[in-house]
Amino acid sequence: MRVKGEGPTPCRYMVVGEGPGWEEDRSGRPFVGKTGKELNRFLDGVNLPHRSECFVTNLYREYRGKDYEYTEDDLRRDTPELESELERVKPELVITLGRHSSRWFLGEVEMEACHAVGWHDPRAASRTIFPIFHAAAA
Repeated sequence: MRVKGEGPTPCRYMVVGEGPGWEEDRSGRPFVGKTGKELNRFLDGVNLPHRSECFVTNLYREYRGKDYEYTEDDLRRDTPELESELERVKPELVITLGRHSSRWFLGEVEMEACHAVGWHDPRAASRTIFPIFHAAAA
Protein backbone atom coordinates (compact mmCIF):
# COMPACT_ATOMS: atom_id res chain seq x y z
CA MET A 1 0.00 0.00 0.00
CA ARG A 2 1.27 3.50 -0.78
CA VAL A 3 1.74 5.51 2.39
CA LYS A 4 0.98 9.18 1.88
CA GLY A 5 1.99 12.05 4.12
CA GLU A 6 -0.46 13.52 6.61
CA GLY A 7 -0.89 16.60 8.72
CA PRO A 8 -1.99 20.21 8.50
CA THR A 9 -1.73 21.93 5.12
CA PRO A 10 -0.21 24.48 4.86
CA CYS A 11 2.11 23.91 7.79
CA ARG A 12 5.28 25.50 9.18
CA TYR A 13 6.89 22.12 9.94
CA MET A 14 7.40 19.02 7.83
CA VAL A 15 9.06 15.79 8.96
CA VAL A 16 10.49 13.58 6.20
CA GLY A 17 11.60 10.03 7.00
CA GLU A 18 12.97 7.30 4.78
CA GLY A 19 10.09 4.93 4.08
CA PRO A 20 7.22 3.03 5.66
CA GLY A 21 7.52 -0.15 7.70
CA TRP A 22 5.06 -3.03 7.75
CA GLU A 23 2.72 -1.33 10.27
CA GLU A 24 2.58 1.77 8.09
CA ASP A 25 1.98 -0.43 5.06
CA ARG A 26 -1.00 -2.05 6.80
CA SER A 27 -2.51 1.23 7.99
CA GLY A 28 -1.59 3.48 5.04
CA ARG A 29 -0.36 6.14 7.52
CA PRO A 30 3.21 7.30 8.19
CA PHE A 31 4.99 6.68 11.51
CA VAL A 32 2.41 4.58 13.35
CA GLY A 33 4.63 1.70 14.53
CA LYS A 34 7.54 1.58 16.96
CA THR A 35 9.41 4.26 15.04
CA GLY A 36 6.31 6.43 15.17
CA LYS A 37 6.20 6.13 18.95
CA GLU A 38 9.83 7.21 19.13
CA LEU A 39 9.12 10.09 16.74
CA ASN A 40 6.25 11.18 18.98
CA ARG A 41 8.70 11.26 21.89
CA PHE A 42 10.96 13.61 19.88
CA LEU A 43 8.04 15.77 18.76
CA ASP A 44 7.03 16.67 22.28
CA GLY A 45 6.17 20.35 21.80
CA VAL A 46 9.08 21.35 24.06
CA ASN A 47 12.35 20.79 22.17
CA LEU A 48 10.70 20.30 18.80
CA PRO A 49 7.16 21.08 17.64
CA HIS A 50 4.38 18.70 18.69
CA ARG A 51 3.53 16.07 16.08
CA SER A 52 0.06 17.58 15.61
CA GLU A 53 1.83 20.74 14.38
CA CYS A 54 3.78 18.82 11.71
CA PHE A 55 3.10 17.35 8.33
CA VAL A 56 4.77 13.91 8.43
CA THR A 57 5.79 12.00 5.34
CA ASN A 58 8.49 9.80 3.83
CA LEU A 59 10.89 9.97 0.93
CA TYR A 60 9.81 6.50 -0.23
CA ARG A 61 6.13 5.52 -0.24
CA GLU A 62 6.02 1.73 -0.50
CA TYR A 63 7.14 -0.94 1.96
CA ARG A 64 9.09 -3.68 0.21
CA GLY A 65 10.25 -5.77 3.16
CA LYS A 66 12.48 -5.33 6.17
CA ASP A 67 15.79 -5.80 4.35
CA TYR A 68 14.84 -4.06 1.09
CA GLU A 69 17.35 -1.52 -0.21
CA TYR A 70 15.63 1.35 -2.01
CA THR A 71 16.80 1.98 -5.58
CA GLU A 72 17.09 4.93 -7.93
CA ASP A 73 13.90 3.66 -9.61
CA ASP A 74 12.08 3.91 -6.27
CA LEU A 75 13.38 7.45 -5.85
CA ARG A 76 12.26 8.46 -9.37
CA ARG A 77 8.82 6.93 -8.70
CA ASP A 78 8.29 8.70 -5.35
CA THR A 79 10.05 12.07 -5.77
CA PRO A 80 7.13 13.76 -7.57
CA GLU A 81 4.83 12.99 -4.62
CA LEU A 82 7.27 14.51 -2.11
CA GLU A 83 7.74 17.57 -4.33
CA SER A 84 3.95 17.95 -4.56
CA GLU A 85 3.65 17.76 -0.76
CA LEU A 86 6.37 20.39 -0.34
CA GLU A 87 4.51 22.68 -2.72
CA ARG A 88 1.19 22.13 -0.93
CA VAL A 89 2.48 22.24 2.67
CA LYS A 90 4.91 25.15 2.17
CA PRO A 91 6.99 24.33 5.27
CA GLU A 92 9.43 26.82 6.75
CA LEU A 93 11.33 24.03 8.51
CA VAL A 94 11.85 20.50 7.20
CA ILE A 95 13.10 18.00 9.80
CA THR A 96 14.79 15.19 7.91
CA LEU A 97 15.08 11.86 9.70
CA GLY A 98 18.23 10.01 8.76
CA ARG A 99 20.65 9.84 5.89
CA HIS A 100 18.30 9.17 2.97
CA SER A 101 15.97 12.13 3.39
CA SER A 102 18.80 14.42 4.51
CA ARG A 103 20.75 13.60 1.35
CA TRP A 104 17.69 14.13 -0.84
CA PHE A 105 17.58 17.73 0.38
CA LEU A 106 21.28 18.50 1.00
CA GLY A 107 23.34 16.21 -1.22
CA GLU A 108 26.05 13.82 -0.04
CA VAL A 109 26.15 14.85 3.64
CA GLU A 110 27.25 12.65 6.54
CA MET A 111 24.79 12.52 9.44
CA GLU A 112 27.53 12.89 12.04
CA ALA A 113 28.49 16.24 10.47
CA CYS A 114 25.02 17.65 9.84
CA HIS A 115 22.89 16.25 12.71
CA ALA A 116 20.93 18.99 14.52
CA VAL A 117 22.38 21.81 12.41
CA GLY A 118 20.03 24.05 10.41
CA TRP A 119 20.82 24.35 6.69
CA HIS A 120 19.36 26.62 4.03
CA ASP A 121 17.46 24.51 1.54
CA PRO A 122 19.24 24.75 -1.83
CA ARG A 123 15.84 24.21 -3.52
CA ALA A 124 13.96 26.96 -1.64
CA ALA A 125 15.77 29.83 0.08
CA SER A 126 12.86 30.45 2.46
CA ARG A 127 13.08 26.92 3.88
CA THR A 128 15.44 25.49 6.50
CA ILE A 129 16.47 21.84 6.59
CA PHE A 130 17.12 20.39 10.06
CA PRO A 131 18.62 16.89 9.80
CA ILE A 132 18.43 14.57 12.79
CA PHE A 133 19.24 10.90 13.24
CA HIS A 134 16.33 8.67 12.26
CA ALA A 135 13.98 7.79 15.10
CA ALA A 136 14.56 4.08 14.38
CA ALA A 137 18.24 4.56 15.27
CA ALA A 138 17.40 5.98 18.71
